[in-house]
Amino acid sequence: MKATLKEQIRRLQKDGEYKFEGLTREESRKAAEKLAAATMRDDRKNGIDSRFGIARDVFGYYSAVQIND
Repeated sequence: MKATLKEQIRRLQKDGEYKFEGLTREESRKAAEKLAAATMRDDRKNGIDSRFGIARDVFGYYSAVQIND
């Protein structure tokens, strides 16, 4: 079952990382960029200043991650 964008945002906010399944490397990069941006927008709506970005694993697949300074 594929998670909706809202479910993905909540999981990224809670866990600090969201890994995609069943996507190509390029699709995972685009999805991670989209999810990171959507999560930051959602946080800003709630008055939270957060930073999310993308990370690549050793196999070339991307995930959305929380960036901590």
